Amino acid sequence: MNRLCISLFLACFIAGCGSTSTLGAAADRLDRTSHRFYEQLYAAPGAGRAETDAAMLAEAARDFNRAVDRNRSRDYLRPSFERVAERYHNLRRQLDDRNYYERYQRAGFDGVTEAYLDLDRAMNYSDSRSHN
Repeated sequence: MNRLCISLFLACFIAGCGSTSTLGAAADRLDRTSHRFYEQLYAAPGAGRAETDAAMLAEAARDFNRAVDRNRSRDYLRPSFERVAERYHNLRRQLDDRNYYERYQRAGFDGVTEAYLDLDRAMNYSDSRSHN
């Protein structure tokens, strides 16, 4: 019985910490992938506006990641996340242009998309009992 209680306690504790660590891991991953994406575009000739937009996403992702590192609540993080989402979706809309599509694929936008979707899930679809 004692072991069962301890096991249940540990499972609940780990589950409660899981969404926070998931948010932190997702924020860190988006920070890294968005910066790599920006660096790839910056190194390519003729990136122009795409380079500027990628820099804005990378900056927003870095700011968000730092806020998560300071253990801010999801309510506090919401405006920062909205800036990340706006900048990500702006880049995503540019994929409709053939010139941008090929350039973005070469620069690794798929990795940015995967990281963004993980962050979106961590922010918006996590266990409602955990708000850290």
